[in-house]
Amino acid sequence: MANNPRAFDARAREARQLAYEATTTVGRRYSSVAEIGISLQFTLPDGKPHSSPHRRLFTPDMQAFFDVQCTDRDCSDGGFDLSPAVDSAVRSDRHEVAGHLRCRGTRSRQECGIALDYAVSVQMRDD
Repeated sequence: MANNPRAFDARAREARQLAYEATTTVGRRYSSVAEIGISLQFTLPDGKPHSSPHRRLFTPDMQAFFDVQCTDRDCSDGGFDLSPAVDSAVRSDRHEVAGHLRCRGTRSRQECGIALDYAVSVQMRDD
């Protein structure tokens, strides 16, 4: 039977699950936020798109876990932490922020190189 290259190390998978469970909800972390939208576009090191662009929505009852896994099947310990970007969008006057991150993982003992262009938009409550 062939090894599944996407099969994560059990310890890494468990650590990620524990981090998720330890995270508070969006409503508790940001009491004035109604919804957080995060648009994601991944690109390969050569600039070609790696997967289809997509958007994730977070409501007050959801976990405030903004760690995005790398989309490369062979990447080890990779991903993108969008928590600072979300914090910045919540604090900004326009409640929007966009940026660019590189994966923090490795592939075949080299830097992964997958890039993420993101946009965070926050809708505040109408209290």
